[in-house]
Amino acid sequence: MEFRYQGVAVAREVPALIYLPPCYETQGASYPAAYFLHGKPYTEEQWLDLGLADLVEAAVVSGRFPPMILVLARQPEPLFSNSDGGQGSYETEFLEGLVSAVDRTFRTQARPQARAVVGLSRGGVWALEIGLRNPGQIGAVAALSPALAVNYAREAYDPLRLAPVVDPLPERFLLAAGENDWARAATEDFVAELSARGAAPELIIVPGDHSDPTWQAMLPSVIDFLARALGPP
Repeated sequence: MEFRYQGVAVAREVPALIYLPPCYETQGASYPAAYFLHGKPYTEEQWLDLGLADLVEAAVVSGRFPPMILVLARQPEPLFSNSDGGQGSYETEFLEGLVSAVDRTFRTQARPQARAVVGLSRGGVWALEIGLRNPGQIGAVAALSPALAVNYAREAYDPLRLAPVVDPLPERFLLAAGENDWARAATEDFVAELSARGAAPELIIVPGDHSDPTWQAMLPSVIDFLARALGPP
């Protein structure tokens, strides 16, 4: 379903797409939420073009995917490309704008153990930055081909600089890249930083480069990661 909320760091309405589990209208329960951040220069429709909806539907039918709310976010410009974190950046828009609006509108479980963020390329950098800086709000982070190699953030907002020092960390991480992906080396560096601290990030490397077929191949692992991270203990 389409959803719009009033922006906080941008002075306009911002669109998003919402998936509600089949039992949402009949059971009256509250649900965990996973937020998806697209790559550049795309919109939230990128996730549908990659086949996310079909994968989720199949996983729900098979019983492999627990009930949860999925939010395909629009990352508005110029915040998406031209801010790196902190007050007035997309981090503000995500937490104070989108997440707050979703929690007010839908029956979410508003706690870190029931909230995940998944990002792709530039969206993957944002997923890592938001998760590392806000572990009290985000419990699980997945970054697909995160564009860390071309991320020129200030030190306080750079995931590669945050990984060795942030305490506490979000509970779960999934990192992914293609075998010939230009984002692979920095992705592996990030995983190494977390692992050096005794964390246990998941890393998957699939055939391909920085392109749609590679990200399509990663999505089943994302579905499995969310099922484990946000499903029943």
